[in-house]
Amino acid sequence: MSKAKNKIDEKDILEFFKYSYFGDLKDPIEAASNRAYRDMCRTLNFDILPKKDKDTTISNLKKDVNFIFKKEIPIINEGSITSQKEFDTWHHGLCDNIIEKCKKIEKYKKTDNDKKEKIQLTYGQAQKWVNMTIKYLYILEVEGYSFDNIIMWLHIPIDNYIFDAVEKELEIDRPVDAWSRWDKYEEYLKYQKDIREEIPKKSDIDTPPLLWEFDNWLKVANGNNKN
Repeated sequence: MSKAKNKIDEKDILEFFKYSYFGDLKDPIEAASNRAYRDMCRTLNFDILPKKDKDTTISNLKKDVNFIFKKEIPIINEGSITSQKEFDTWHHGLCDNIIEKCKKIEKYKKTDNDKKEKIQLTYGQAQKWVNMTIKYLYILEVEGYSFDNIIMWLHIPIDNYIFDAVEKELEIDRPVDAWSRWDKYEEYLKYQKDIREEIPKKSDIDTPPLLWEFDNWLKVANGNNKN
């Protein structure tokens, strides 16, 4: 008589959480990108669109960006990136490409005080979409997207938790502008460079920025949830 199974395998638990969070992983870039979009989209003002156009507009934007990611992200795992400067240049170009796609749907709406609101993707929002997509692919350990050869050059996804962690752990002043309002890539890149310079000063271990982010983002998130 076979022994009854009374405990769920850890592998099954992990697969359950992966599916719950990312959905179908047959297309890992699309799954990671769509999840990253959800992390970022609350800072986008799609409410100014007519209701009948909103869902279609969002769907088309995600399809366009996913197409870009499927073309661009494999490049950085093929050995063509050989330095931090090359990665930064690639990253800047990718953010530019996403912002250009969003410009196709820029729309204006007059507010009650006669000002204009518009849908516009900033560099702060673009970096969150790009960096979280790469982070999720790394977490998922998808074959072909290990990023092992470039892990030291990957950017940290910037958000409010990271502002808190960087200020506390690295003693870098919190930026004046909200991350979602950054409209100059130079402003974003300077913050990344400041983080890169300070991490080695605070540790005896040469920790890649993204791995530093994993640990410190969780510390801040857990601390905030206890309050």
